[in-house]
Amino acid sequence: MGKQRKWTLEEKEKIVKEFRNGATISYLMKKYDIPSWGTVSTWNKKYESGTLGNDNRGRKKQEIEDIDILKKSYALLIKIRNEQHK
Repeated sequence: MGKQRKWTLEEKEKIVKEFRNGATISYLMKKYDIPSWGTVSTWNKKYESGTLGNDNRGRKKQEIEDIDILKKSYALLIKIRNEQHK
């Protein structure tokens, strides 16, 4: 199985609006190369409930910032250690 495509919120909204304006899921799957029938259906349900843009997968912003701080701190520590051992 290949790498899954990441859809932007704008793309999802465009596809859902076409669906709500009468385009069939089969047509949209072919037009946008969507691999699963359920994808459009799920996006439509989320659109109706107002949660289409709520994607809670992946790392949280604070966690990313914390990791970045740790990486920079570690790099600084290594630099200081190397200077002390010269």
